[in-house]
Amino acid sequence: MNSNQCNRSLARRSGFARSGFTMVEMIVTVGILMVVAAGIATIFSSVGDTVSKGRKLSELNQFAARVERIMREDFESMTRDGFLVIVNRNANFGHDVKLFRGEQTNIDENLYPGFSDGPGRVRRSDEIMFFTRGEYETARRAISPDMIARSSEAAIYYGHGQKRRPQLTGFNGINNFFFNPAPWDSNFDFEGGINQAGVGITSTTGTLNPNEFARDWSLLRQVTLLSAPIGESREVPRELFGYSRGVASQRDWLMDSDRQIALQPASRSIFNALGWSDPSRVGPGSTDPIRWLGDNAVNQLNLRELPQYRASGVVDIVTEDLATIRGMIQALPVKVSPFDYSFFDEGSGFGVNLGADAVVQDRDQFAFGYWETPSDADAVIPDPKDADELNLTGLASHQMNMRQWMIDALPSRWDMSFTPPRHLAGVRYEDIPTRILYPESQFEASDRGDLQRAYAEAHQEMLGSSIFVPRCTEFIVEWSYGFLQDFASPGSPNYKKMIWYGLDRYVDSNNDGVLSSGGPNPDQRAAVPYSQRVLVGAAGTDPATGRSRELGMDPNLVVGVNRLPVLGGPPPLSPDYVEIATFGFMDPAGTAVIADDVEWLWPKFIRITMSLGDPADPEIEQTYQVIFELPEHE
Repeated sequence: MNSNQCNRSLARRSGFARSGFTMVEMIVTVGILMVVAAGIATIFSSVGDTVSKGRKLSELNQFAARVERIMREDFESMTRDGFLVIVNRNANFGHDVKLFRGEQTNIDENLYPGFSDGPGRVRRSDEIMFFTRGEYETARRAISPDMIARSSEAAIYYGHGQKRRPQLTGFNGINNFFFNPAPWDSNFDFEGGINQAGVGITSTTGTLNPNEFARDWSLLRQVTLLSAPIGESREVPRELFGYSRGVASQRDWLMDSDRQIALQPASRSIFNALGWSDPSRVGPGSTDPIRWLGDNAVNQLNLRELPQYRASGVVDIVTEDLATIRGMIQALPVKVSPFDYSFFDEGSGFGVNLGADAVVQDRDQFAFGYWETPSDADAVIPDPKDADELNLTGLASHQMNMRQWMIDALPSRWDMSFTPPRHLAGVRYEDIPTRILYPESQFEASDRGDLQRAYAEAHQEMLGSSIFVPRCTEFIVEWSYGFLQDFASPGSPNYKKMIWYGLDRYVDSNNDGVLSSGGPNPDQRAAVPYSQRVLVGAAGTDPATGRSRELGMDPNLVVGVNRLPVLGGPPPLSPDYVEIATFGFMDPAGTAVIADDVEWLWPKFIRITMSLGDPADPEIEQTYQVIFELPEHE
């Protein structure tokens, strides 16, 4: 290679070197790449959040589908040989309830002025109970593996449960219901005139209410078995906790009774007012006390007078069958209401009547008068023949008594001394057992101690058995006869829509994020309080104005539907109102005849609306709605 070629080669190399990035250019390039990377990361983060929220909503949707399937099976199993009770009420007496601590939204302040007075919103806490036929088994742990309570009839209840406030004193005390749940616990938590553990209520005593915030609520599905005692045909174990079936006095403790089915505590009646006994008396025609094995397991109290409350959350059996309940509900309203019976107060330890003298003292006296010595001449204690005198269209007292007995059958607790009845407490539940372990010192080192432990652990396990929908932030039950809004003009958004009854409810139909019933673009009404239709000849004529051609049922007044104010104030927009609709049976003349029953007009459809909170994100709340068509009369 000559010198000229070498110089050209070096020049080319020098030129190639000069075409590379300078330090400044490198810094600029890296900066641009960092900006691009940050943008890409932001995009992927946003997509990730969207996917994550979508996954959460998908999981909620799947859960809601499973909930709907179970509820649909329950409604399809409904029998009209029982009755139906629907309670529409707002939590916290209609005042605002926060979704979670720190929530600041208030979307209904224009709808309920004076009640929507802070963060949160008015939230519904409805209830529904009806009777079904199917195959049911107790949720309680078996005391003896060979004895399990089963039934082909049940009462199904849906409603928000009520956890107890922690009671940290008297840890091992028999009356510390927080740590020691018991069948005779009515779940009252009143102090200073306020239900300190009420759903949505802020405690005034300085202690936290575990039910204050909506995302901490749970919807319960309580299945109460209707199972009359089997008697001598019940197979009992040869030996259990020191009791032997070969010893007559010991065998009695193992047998079914009015207070025990398959060794499990059982309420003596579906009606709470008939639950307790006079401790000085024994069962009709018997010299032995009406026993429950738990009486011997917990020997600190004389338990024979104590009722077994379904509100305790640990009792899921009633020692009545559907035929008995049907006969009683047709006879009881003629002469007495639940208020005519003494109520047991676990605080004072005896039966009390809240303001009047009881005409019937307890379940034993009722049973003796009703079943053993029925007489038309008896002017006080009802008997089965009184069903012939029931007049729900002519006597206001019969109408009111029938409603009150149906309300008294709810597992939630109501004070029947008020007109209308006042809600006292929901059914007890806990997310986890309040006592994971029991100290050995709490129980005797004997068969008695083993029996005490078995029942104590079974009670603890039962506290979570009825939880159906955790984080159920709202539960709404509405009903319809299937009538259409014929009075709405063709241009109205309500034209030909079905009429739904319940409390006044509006939906954000204009999507402005605020609920309002007025203004130039008001939100649509989803449901209205029940009132009789007066359009004679319209499709779906109201029972009060003529026979319904579409439904083919009796034209009598729907006597069970009535509006019951809690704190007062006229409808439609008073959130402190409660609507209680009750449906049962009667003949066309208004006189219930057991041999020839004709139903009063039951709903054709039930609409359930519930909201679910996300377990991880407190701000995510999804609402679901499903409509169930009720089965026709069997």
